Amino acid sequence: MPDYTYNALDERGGAVRGRIAAACRAEAIALLAARKVYVTDLDAPVETPAEKALPLLSWRRGLSPRLRASMLQQLATALKAGLPLLSALRVIEQQTDSRAGGRLAAALAEDVQAGQSLSEAMAARSRSFTALEVSMVRVGETAGVLDDVMGYLADFAERDVEVRNQIRSAATYPVFVLSLAAVSVVIIVAVILPRVMGAVADEMTVAVLPLPTRILLALSGALRHYGWAMVLGVVGLIAGFRAWVARPEGRLAFDRFKLGIPVLGHAIRKIAVARFARTLGTLSKSGIQILEALDVLRGTLGNEALARRIDEVSAQITQGESIAEPLRQTGDFPPLLIQVIAMGERTGKLDELLLQTARAYEKDTAAAIGRVMTLLPGVLIVLLALVVVFILAGVLLPIIEMQSAMPAM
Repeated sequence: MPDYTYNALDERGGAVRGRIAAACRAEAIALLAARKVYVTDLDAPVETPAEKALPLLSWRRGLSPRLRASMLQQLATALKAGLPLLSALRVIEQQTDSRAGGRLAAALAEDVQAGQSLSEAMAARSRSFTALEVSMVRVGETAGVLDDVMGYLADFAERDVEVRNQIRSAATYPVFVLSLAAVSVVIIVAVILPRVMGAVADEMTVAVLPLPTRILLALSGALRHYGWAMVLGVVGLIAGFRAWVARPEGRLAFDRFKLGIPVLGHAIRKIAVARFARTLGTLSKSGIQILEALDVLRGTLGNEALARRIDEVSAQITQGESIAEPLRQTGDFPPLLIQVIAMGERTGKLDELLLQTARAYEKDTAAAIGRVMTLLPGVLIVLLALVVVFILAGVLLPIIEMQSAMPAM
C-alpha cells in the first residue's frame, strides 16, 4: 500500500505533517479526516524509509529474524520501563547497532508522531513485520496492554531465532561435505580422469571397454565439451522448480512430499507443531479470537499442507465445533497436543497449557533436528563412497583386463 505525504491542520488549527498509508488519495484524505486531521496538501506516494534502497533490507526483503527479535525486545523493555511509545521508538533509533533497524525505528516513530497507531505503521511495512506481529500489536493497543504484548512477541521471536540457529548450525557440516564432494568429483571427472584414461582408450577400442569406464569417459567428454550447457540446464531446472513451488499447487505438492520423507518429514512436522502450539498460545494470551488466531498462525507453520488442515479446522469451528475435535480428525497433529487443547478449552487455560506444551515440543524439535543432522552426514559419506568406488572401477577394470590379455612372459 503506497504512502502519501501530507500537510494538514489538526482540530485546534495546528500545523501537522506526516505520511499515511492508503490505497488512493481519496482514502488517505478520508482516513485523516476520521482522525480530525484536515488536509491542506497531499503529495504523491513515496517509499517508506524502511523500504528504500537499503542494502540490508533490499536483498533480505525486510529485517532479518535476528534483527527483528532484537528490535521487539528493545521495544518491550522500553515500554515496560514506562516510556511512551514515541520515546521508546526514538531511543531504539538512537541506540540500535543496525543502520537498517535504526532507520526502520525512525520511520515508525514518524508515522506514530503523525497520528498513526503502531499496528498501522507496522502493517505498512509488511516486508519487515509479519501478520502475527501486526495482529498482536493491534490487540495490545485496543486492550491497553501493548507492553505485555510486546513482551510476548519478543519471547516468540527469540525462540524462533533459536530454532533457526539450531537448523543452520546443524546443517553447516552436511552442506560443506556435499559441496566439497561435488567439486571434487567434477574436477576428477573433467580434468584428472581424461589424462589417466587417455592411454587406456588408445590401447582398447571404446566398444570393448567396461561399462563403468564407458560411462566415465562419456561423462568426462560431456563436461569438457558441453559443460556450459549442463550448467545452464541445471540453472534452468532450479529456476523452473522455484517457479513451480511458488505456485499454490506446486507448493502444496512439494510440502506434502517433504512430510513423507523418512526422518526428515518427522522433524518438519515437529517444527510445525511446536510453532502451532507457541503461536496459538501467544495469540490466545494476547486476547485474539480463535478464528483470527488460526488465520494468522497458518502462515507461521512453514508447510502449506498443514496450513490447509488449519483452514479445514477453521471451517468446522465456524459451524460450532470445538478446536480439539477438528484437529484430531485431520490426523496431522499429535494426540498430546489435542488432549492439551481439549483440557485448555474445558478449564479456560488454553494459553498457559499451550505455551507449556510448546516448550516441550521445542525440546523435541531440537532432538529431531539433531537426529536428522546426525544421520545426514553418514548418508552423504556412503553416497560419496559409492561414487569413489564407481570411479575406481571405471579406471582399474580396463587396466586389469589389459594385463590379463597380455601373453605370459
